[in-house]
Amino acid sequence: MNTQVAQAAEPTAIQNFMSSAIVTYGLKIVGAIAVILLLLLISKFIAGIVRRNIVKNWDSSNKHIDKIWKLIGDITFYILVIFSFFIGFEMVGFNVGLIVWGISFWVWLAFKEILGNMIAGIMILYTKEFKLGDIIEVQADQAYLGRIEEITIRYTVIRTLDLRQVVLPNMTLISVPIKTFSAEPIIKLTAIFGVGYDSDTTKVIEIVQEIVNSFEFVKEKTTTKVFVSNFAASWIEIKTYFSFDPNCGLLADFAVGYINEKVGKAFNENKISMPFNTFTINFDKGIDTQNLANNLPNKQ
Repeated sequence: MNTQVAQAAEPTAIQNFMSSAIVTYGLKIVGAIAVILLLLLISKFIAGIVRRNIVKNWDSSNKHIDKIWKLIGDITFYILVIFSFFIGFEMVGFNVGLIVWGISFWVWLAFKEILGNMIAGIMILYTKEFKLGDIIEVQADQAYLGRIEEITIRYTVIRTLDLRQVVLPNMTLISVPIKTFSAEPIIKLTAIFGVGYDSDTTKVIEIVQEIVNSFEFVKEKTTTKVFVSNFAASWIEIKTYFSFDPNCGLLADFAVGYINEKVGKAFNENKISMPFNTFTINFDKGIDTQNLANNLPNKQ
């Protein structure tokens, strides 16, 4: 009788042990969830502080500043969220080191381009080599010239001259040559003109200098240089270097175009010839001239 009672009591002890282990493990899970939730709230708070401290010295009048705040805040928040979940896994008893290694390897393998673009996006924001609203020319599969309209965590949007949107991965922007047009207060531009050999080059230089300096987008006018740069086959090449304000609202190509147009009108008013490409054939013998004339197609 006693043996039967003892045998009947054994399952009850095992059941109590298992129940106790389940309760203990359940409490760990509940505690881990509570810690994760608390860390998520802290992550949100820290992300806000980081966002405000990073952008406090930026130009608050920039219409894109809200997008920059959001991007920096999201990057900080997601990093802290991952850290919070790792702490929760550790509390439950999982091998966080193994989890981190496995997740890192497979995430890198599957999303290396996305992660690369995310890191590139952070670099673009922090280096400030160019920013939202800047005009740049990107030498990718072809040249893209336009204004930066948006910078996201993975790509950058450029509005080109024909008002089309070009979406470029951020990795492209940090791996190819980029020419900036509005990131600097002043850039140097060049305009080239051709005049006939019978032209008064002194007068030509004076006309070009006066016209270039007449435009408001030309700054530091005392540094404008006009000079004879080359003696070509049919014309004298006149070149000018001038300081251009890239933030005047005009693209550099348009500015040079306006100068070319006004210089052309001035040359016409002053009877300065602007020749086109020509070449001369000299014959040593009269028979060569006759042979050439005989081979020309007859005029109808």
